[in-house]
Amino acid sequence: MKKLGAIVIFSLLFMPLLGPIMAEASTYDVIVVRGDILIDYTVAQAYSQKEKIPILLTDPRTLSGFSKRELMGFYDEGARKVLIIGGRTDAISEEIELEIANIGYEVTRIWDWDRAGTAARVAIDLWKSSRESVIINGSIEESYLIASKFAMKRGIPILITNENSLPASTQDALEKINARKVYVVGPMISDNVVKTLSSKGITVERLGKDINISDIVDLKEEGLNLQIDILSLLGGLIIGALSLLLIFRFKKDNSVPVFVLTEDERKLVQALKNGEDRQEKLPEATNFSRPKVTRLVMDLESKGIIFREKKGKTYKIKLDKPIKDTR
Repeated sequence: MKKLGAIVIFSLLFMPLLGPIMAEASTYDVIVVRGDILIDYTVAQAYSQKEKIPILLTDPRTLSGFSKRELMGFYDEGARKVLIIGGRTDAISEEIELEIANIGYEVTRIWDWDRAGTAARVAIDLWKSSRESVIINGSIEESYLIASKFAMKRGIPILITNENSLPASTQDALEKINARKVYVVGPMISDNVVKTLSSKGITVERLGKDINISDIVDLKEEGLNLQIDILSLLGGLIIGALSLLLIFRFKKDNSVPVFVLTEDERKLVQALKNGEDRQEKLPEATNFSRPKVTRLVMDLESKGIIFREKKGKTYKIKLDKPIKDTR
């Protein structure tokens, strides 16, 4: 009876928090985008981070040997559904789609006649509903990085505008996902675009002018907070107190206590020679499969423990915070 009582108490405390997370299962296992079109990659990143799905970059016409090996590795690990973002003529060819299907994957393609339309389809098909969105001028590459980081932090889609007019596809996406707030990122987005958004009852904030990225709280956290009742709040206070103790204990050296890492995460971190290595070498160094390494890297990156730097067709992984063994 004591065990049953403990289970009931745990459920009352934490199931309200876990419910929204468990309810959102990813539809796809791998995302494929054209490697030399940064806007497609930027749009895909927000969903990739939200659902913890790896992104595979490819040439427009044929799969490279590296990409094919990665896809076969993912397939061996149980991946079955691939999402291609981009059209057949100006992004990723039909031949690549057939190559992926021949491996055994079920392939879905999201695309439209232009980049704004493709981004709109991504928002509609993958988010379905999002009360916030990021909007950038698709021709200003300098906006991509900050927009991507901001969208990933908020868990929201990226949409595209022209300098002086809001494309019909973007307007349609905002309406269909029921967006009530838009964050405008980067230069060369006129007041006319802002007025169009405002006329639809959408609140507009310019990133860097009205709001700083460091001031933003994750949208997921806000959603969870809305669902906290008295019992879950009590559990949160207990966890918060323990977290504060850990913060005060380790804040001096900014290191990460080793016990917060899973066993697999520790093994991957230990495999980084002198704190860095190429991602393609980590499967052999850890005896993990390529898909598993990709997932671990994404998890550690989201925690701020490592960061990735693009190097050709792979990534260079660097340890961002020292790991402290407190045993």
